[in-house]
Amino acid sequence: KAHGDVEAVELSQSLPALQETVQALGFPTGGRTICVTAGVVSRVDSIELTPPADTTLVIQIDAAINPGNSGGPVFDARGHVAGVAFCKDVRSTADNIGYVIPAEVVRCFLQRCEGPDGYIISPSVPYRWHKLENQSLRAAHGVPDGVSGVLLTSVAPAVGAALSSGDVLTAIDGRTISDDGQIALRGNELIQHRYLLRNKRIGEPTVFTVFRDGKHEERPAVHLADLPPICPRWPDVDYLPEYLILGALALVPLSQSHHWYKECPSDLKATINRWLKRWPGDRDGKNQLVLLVTVFAHELTFGYRRGWRVVETYNGTSITSLGHLRELWHSTREEVRAWRGSEAAKADPPSNSKLPGPGLFVRLGLQNDDD
Repeated sequence: KAHGDVEAVELSQSLPALQETVQALGFPTGGRTICVTAGVVSRVDSIELTPPADTTLVIQIDAAINPGNSGGPVFDARGHVAGVAFCKDVRSTADNIGYVIPAEVVRCFLQRCEGPDGYIISPSVPYRWHKLENQSLRAAHGVPDGVSGVLLTSVAPAVGAALSSGDVLTAIDGRTISDDGQIALRGNELIQHRYLLRNKRIGEPTVFTVFRDGKHEERPAVHLADLPPICPRWPDVDYLPEYLILGALALVPLSQSHHWYKECPSDLKATINRWLKRWPGDRDGKNQLVLLVTVFAHELTFGYRRGWRVVETYNGTSITSLGHLRELWHSTREEVRAWRGSEAAKADPPSNSKLPGPGLFVRLGLQNDDD
């Protein structure tokens, strides 16, 4: 919308053509006034972002993008906003490689922000796959010449009615997938087929075509959904931070961000990676993994040193989430309170030789509990 004398810019309805001239606007380092840099579109592709982020569609340009450009508009030859300046490749082996988030991704983001419940993220890719370029792999799975696609190695239960592990996924919504997982974007340009799914809306029907048991099958339409990982990615983004203090123990939900702490041991990193491969509905009833992150100094924890381990059980009961652990702790606390008000407590006053209480102890079963 226009504001006063300022006219609104228009988002482009299509991706810019290769070698099309673009201009990046912003306030990068080196001055205090607006800066305009020009270049051309070099490529339209998907790039891998720094974990735990996913891949995203980008426009690669050779116009200079520097700190201060990020978030600024990049205009195409028609004066429309082709996208938003994102970042640049800072490797010493690369020159003049800048990335722009396309207008169609920006538009999709804005549409997802319009819902009554706030931002709705894009649907998850409900399977893991392997390229089918290897002839031995094709022969092992009975894939004849002339059939192209990717081999599904793991499928989320949410789409189990349409896809199965071992299927060869040959097309999505009628668009053919090549043996390396790419689809035709436009003309001779190719892009990874994940692009088709990541640009859809939650609940939007999707038709998969597979090669199964020696024949092609168009499977019933499935409605894509968000399949959140059991270890969330970022606090304040994927989840609100929470913690639990049990006596002298501090516990938090295990998240992917813990992977980057220097205190995180290698076996905990392996635990995160292993559980990230498990789909919702295949997690042994767990909603979260609970991490013992700190052991405070106290007489109750004397001799206990090592934190940064996953808590698996509470007095032998398998823990499904931090909230579940909190409920178990409150239940134990109520037992202690009930005992303190009982006749047994009055008849058995505490002495210096034993702890007061009904003989209740709490044992947290830890993963790799070897000390």
